[in-house]
Amino acid sequence: MSRQIYRIGRGTPSTPVNRSFDPEDHRRCQNLLAWFERGAEPGATLLVDDWKLCAASDPGLAESVRWIAATARGVEVVITAGTPDDVPERLRSLVRLDFLAMHGLSTFTKAEAWKGEWDRVPIGAGTVVELTHLPDGQYRTGRHLHATTRETFRSLLLGLMTTHSPKLFQAVFIDAHDSDTFAGLDAAPHMQAHHRGAASDPGQIAEWLAAESERRLELVGNTWTIFHHRGFDQVLPQLLICVTGLDEIPGLATTLAAIAQDVGKSGMQLLLDRPYDIAPHQVPECTVPADLDDMARSLPPLMHKVEPVPGFFALQWVSGEFDRQRSWRMRPLREQYRVALGTDEHAQPIEIDVKTSSLQDGMGPHGEVIAPADRRQELLRAMLLSQTLWHSPDDLQLILIDFHGTGVFAGIDNAPHVYGHYRGMSPMIADRVLEALQGEQERRTRMLTPGHHKTTWDYRRARYNGAPLDPLPEVLVCVDGVRGLVDEHPEFLKVLMSFGRLGRSYGQHLLLSDSTQVDELKSYIGYRFELTGEGWTRRISKSAETFTLPADLDEVVRSLPRAMQKVEPLHDQLLPPPLHEWSALTLDQLGTHERAMPIGMRDVPFEHRVDVFWADFSRGGHGAIVGKPGSGRTTAMRTLTESITRTFGSTNGFHLQDGPLAGRPDAQHVVVTASSWGEVPQFVRDDLAWGVELKLADPSWSIVDERRQANLPDRPGTGLCVHLKEQVRIATS
Repeated sequence: MSRQIYRIGRGTPSTPVNRSFDPEDHRRCQNLLAWFERGAEPGATLLVDDWKLCAASDPGLAESVRWIAATARGVEVVITAGTPDDVPERLRSLVRLDFLAMHGLSTFTKAEAWKGEWDRVPIGAGTVVELTHLPDGQYRTGRHLHATTRETFRSLLLGLMTTHSPKLFQAVFIDAHDSDTFAGLDAAPHMQAHHRGAASDPGQIAEWLAAESERRLELVGNTWTIFHHRGFDQVLPQLLICVTGLDEIPGLATTLAAIAQDVGKSGMQLLLDRPYDIAPHQVPECTVPADLDDMARSLPPLMHKVEPVPGFFALQWVSGEFDRQRSWRMRPLREQYRVALGTDEHAQPIEIDVKTSSLQDGMGPHGEVIAPADRRQELLRAMLLSQTLWHSPDDLQLILIDFHGTGVFAGIDNAPHVYGHYRGMSPMIADRVLEALQGEQERRTRMLTPGHHKTTWDYRRARYNGAPLDPLPEVLVCVDGVRGLVDEHPEFLKVLMSFGRLGRSYGQHLLLSDSTQVDELKSYIGYRFELTGEGWTRRISKSAETFTLPADLDEVVRSLPRAMQKVEPLHDQLLPPPLHEWSALTLDQLGTHERAMPIGMRDVPFEHRVDVFWADFSRGGHGAIVGKPGSGRTTAMRTLTESITRTFGSTNGFHLQDGPLAGRPDAQHVVVTASSWGEVPQFVRDDLAWGVELKLADPSWSIVDERRQANLPDRPGTGLCVHLKEQVRIATS
């Protein structure tokens, strides 16, 4: 009769069992333990799979298992654990060292398992192999290793394959004859080549190894070590040259000796099956997991299976609804502005970090998206949703410029992080946004200067340490359609170049799309997202990573920004709405002043605000209201008349002429209306204290700014302030 196995554990068991009980299902687990305490059935096995996990759910588990093992007859108790030290000493005789548990896994999936860093790997009970060292005390480099037993040789290799993706680690197998050392392991995707019977034909192998070393050294270039390429701009996996029977392969030792010298840059390490001078570091002898050979057969095929792309929240390791306290908490510096966008072919997250490359492996501060117009939206959504999920509006602001008005930022614009969203760029809107961006840089300069902060990072560090400072978030300026914007509004190029040059200090980041033909901006770009025939690719320096975006971005963009808005009020905007779009404006809304008369509102985009537009004659002089018929001249004169009356009680001292003026009135202040500046009397123009230029019949008649006059909306009461050269809106009386 076959033995019946009853398991307490989580996930899919590494070996077949009859029944499995989750440790959190306390009632069923207690019933199972009570059944075993009563004797169970002959031949039954109690498997406690991953002791650390199971004991965390049941503080009394150790006593129950001890009782069963001591009193039950005809049953077996087996414990799996990462190391024997995880288990109470009196139960360690029951431990079966489990390969996956040793690596912190209950089951194998690429998404969960391939998280290792090239430093150390466990191979047996309490035994860890150090893969790197610091020979000069400063720069990390790889160790050349030898293993004295087949088991430790295989445990090290399988451990590396289990915890490292082929992007980080690959192997070349060189077997003097055709031994079974690499049995099963040669089916893993990490295997770059398997040379059997190398003793009979070593020449080609040596040539290939020498060429590969040369290629790697050229690719790494002047970088101190290959480990400087770890992270976003990784271009080379570590390559482990695994050799059995080196003494029987003529000349190969000489080639390996030459390769071994450059391990710091080439990343080519040696693993030999016996001691050699070129591989002085021994893999410790130890008891390897009992299921090592089973795992060597079953794990490599799993490594080839395509795993589903996780949804947006699963990719971010977020479950349930948006949680402000969890998502917007302070994160370590390395994690700030670093978010996952999708997964690569190995089910590993592909991240983006808009910090500068000099700050904690950042990729930024600036990037671009290269893709057809109808595909850019998906990448931009993944990028902006991820950044807003993990950063509060006090840490991150978004300025969204949709030049072509395609709605590329639809949904994102509901996030409280949005500082400004401009869809379609009419000349007037372009002028306002341009001034606002220039003003934003000036504002940031003013905020950094008093405390002698060199960068926004210095400023925020002081604020987090208790300095009484206002928030100063990083600002991400996303421009979709850069080429069209610069072609139609060339003055934007200078502003974008200024952001590109100074952004790393002032916390201004650019994310540009359709910018490939704007040569002046190329030198500022640190990272690129490009849609190729293979899918989305992230390019940083020499590194190119292909990845897949979550499939549920459309759903997330409808829900997440609104969920964030519910817990965070909308902040001040980069620009208030254009004055001509205001539903109404009356004198009663403007307040009073002792000497100047309020007459409307003026737009001050450089300072991100609007202000009262005053008619000020306190120093003498005259005034003029100029505009074509229907531009609101008469209404403006009525408003001025009413404002003067409210301020001084009467219009004494003023001559207010709505229309042509004959002669020179005997009044301190003369204000006239006209359809052009040529119709304004010379004495008024010579001593013009105040004036407003409404829409003219011909922009070339403007004395303020011909281009701004041409861009003025044809709305009654909308004009330009003569002296301040700002757009104004005249109130009604």
